[in-house]
Amino acid sequence: MPAFFATMVVWLTCFFAVFKGVHSSSYIVWFTVPAPFIFILIMVFKNIGLEGADKGIDKYLNGTGQPTPDTVWADAVGQIFFSIGVCMGIMTSYGSYNPIKKPIIMDNMIIALSNSTVSFVSGFAVWAVVGFLEAKGSLAQTKTSSAGLAFIAYPTAVDLMGWPNFWAFFLGLTLFLLGVDSAFSMVEATATVVADIPSLKKVPRMLIAFIICMAGFIMSIPFCTNWGFVLFDVIDHYLCTYLLLLVGIFQCVGCGWGFDVERTLRISEKHALSLKYLTGSFWGFLFVVGLVFVLLEQVKIAIIVLLAGVPVLCILPSFIMSGLPFSQWYAEIGMCGCRKIAYSMSKLSRKSKHEVQWWEQAFVFYFSLTIKYFIPCVLWVILVNVTRTDIVKPYGGYAAHW
Repeated sequence: MPAFFATMVVWLTCFFAVFKGVHSSSYIVWFTVPAPFIFILIMVFKNIGLEGADKGIDKYLNGTGQPTPDTVWADAVGQIFFSIGVCMGIMTSYGSYNPIKKPIIMDNMIIALSNSTVSFVSGFAVWAVVGFLEAKGSLAQTKTSSAGLAFIAYPTAVDLMGWPNFWAFFLGLTLFLLGVDSAFSMVEATATVVADIPSLKKVPRMLIAFIICMAGFIMSIPFCTNWGFVLFDVIDHYLCTYLLLLVGIFQCVGCGWGFDVERTLRISEKHALSLKYLTGSFWGFLFVVGLVFVLLEQVKIAIIVLLAGVPVLCILPSFIMSGLPFSQWYAEIGMCGCRKIAYSMSKLSRKSKHEVQWWEQAFVFYFSLTIKYFIPCVLWVILVNVTRTDIVKPYGGYAAHW
């Protein structure tokens, strides 16, 4: 029953945070965002003085004792995607409230860097605790990943500290604020999309928020049962690993390989042939190399082959087929779609309409290269690798039906 009422409190909090849209949530985040960071800093200074904390921090910085190399990158991607809201529509929904011509590149950098900074600093708090548990000989020292770190290892350490009730309350409040912040941002993203549907324009925003929160509450009830933690652990792993990686790949496909393609195909037959070859060869090569080498447990070789093979087997033949000057091929075929999207973002920072900033070309190249070629390669290799790992050794030792 306590878990049931706690779940009810969480969803009521989410409802009151979003029932007026960003007008209500914008005030709440002034507390829910900085407060956990202050609490984390306090825990960092508290925990680094614990017995054995230095050994835990050494493991954190050197990568020893952490999740296996087969899953650590998938866990890292899932953590960053989840904490920033990438591939979930959260930033898209909140960004839609900005003025149309508001510069966004600096905002994105601030959000991404501050999120990663908080994650990095938080690592000192939790890994100092892992070292403390090792010094005490606790079995909880093995829980160094996913939910086990926050809900098993850390609470065990708190119980061994002085003033355990105070630190338990402190930990619970921090986790609650971090969790509810993520929860109502997802509710807000969903409510924004629903409210923008033409047929639902006249539906009160409060009603939309109530229905979404009620649905979320009902779907959360199974997590309050005796096997709720297992359900949570499984969903946390497979959602963050598989679904987010797949959505990330599909978004790169849409942005890098789908946008503006029709216009390029209509320019000339050589344009069409060059672009079709580039698209087919890249994705075919990526699929085969990622699948074969990763299944053979040769992840590093897969990365090397992709880095060397894509320019030679995909990009260079496409350029030769086009018969175009490199600058034209680069703009119309090699970076088709991405280049236009990148400039649509960078031009928002111009002081005058036609004054190109000195950094724009570098940003456009970076954005186009990563979205079109680099990120799909990385996400595909990680996806295949974690799939192989989960097949060979099922996550958490759970049965196949989980």
